[in-house]
Amino acid sequence: SLTTPNLAFVTGSCWAMVAAASVEALHYMKTLKSISLSVQELIDCDTESHGCQGGHEENAFRYISKNGLSSESDYPYMARRSKSGCKRNKTAAAIRISGFRFVKPTEHALEKAVAKRPVVVTLQFFDGLEEYKGGILDIKAVNGKTDCLHPALIVGYGTDSNGIKYWRFKNSWGPNWGEKGFGRIRR
Repeated sequence: SLTTPNLAFVTGSCWAMVAAASVEALHYMKTLKSISLSVQELIDCDTESHGCQGGHEENAFRYISKNGLSSESDYPYMARRSKSGCKRNKTAAAIRISGFRFVKPTEHALEKAVAKRPVVVTLQFFDGLEEYKGGILDIKAVNGKTDCLHPALIVGYGTDSNGIKYWRFKNSWGPNWGEKGFGRIRR
């Protein structure tokens, strides 16, 4: 796991981190056993994405569906694309998924999906996200297309003691960020 709060943002590997985290969460939900999957394998081997210069979670899920994904201990994270290329063990993978689905971009559809399993979303990056220490973020969406996007994993939702509804998300910036690596954003 990462200990530097903004390492994923600096390296552009957050797409791989969130994909691996979602598969780890699903594995835990099915088996009650924790595993750490290789983010580095996705950075090196997912040729549809761009390593530490960014990528797409859908490509990562397609890669995992086709090839499986090694454990973090078998293929450790380097925070950069390996100069020697993809080095995964071609005969064994720690885990494989059967596929993935897109969720309709509505609050209701997201709530239904998150009630069953964590969901990868893309947040609009905003000034102050790196310094977030806790509480419910109340950010207005930017109209139009933005290049400042950040993938995160919605792991739950709730309502605080003041009646404010929120989404709980896992960020890829390590346990020193936010609420021990998690954040809440108003829904």
